[in-house]
Amino acid sequence: MTEKDVAEVMEEETIETYEFTDDDGQDHCFVVESRFKVGEDDYVALLEVDPAIFSEEEEACDCGHDHVHDEECGCGHDHEEEDEDDEPNIILAKIVTDANGDVDIQVPTDEEFEKARIAYEALDA
Repeated sequence: MTEKDVAEVMEEETIETYEFTDDDGQDHCFVVESRFKVGEDDYVALLEVDPAIFSEEEEACDCGHDHVHDEECGCGHDHEEEDEDDEPNIILAKIVTDANGDVDIQVPTDEEFEKARIAYEALDA
């Protein structure tokens, strides 16, 4: 699923999103690409996206012009080609619900990650 796919789905349905700030203070936005189980544990595959796809306001792309950021913006950059060349950043995360019902997204252990990776790859098979 690419950012363009996410934008198209957003028009039709609600998308579950998560925002994180890394240790360097940089914000990251993720959408849930899929949910799956490994044994009794719940996992999500999170796709990193540009937060601008959730905004209807005009945004500046790296060319410095204010405009709607898409392949038809006319800034001279081929945004569609850039999106197709970029590998999506998929993160596999474990979902843990505590006794109060609060949901926490956790980094799986190496062993959990390997099992989750195999299960995730099997979804596409």
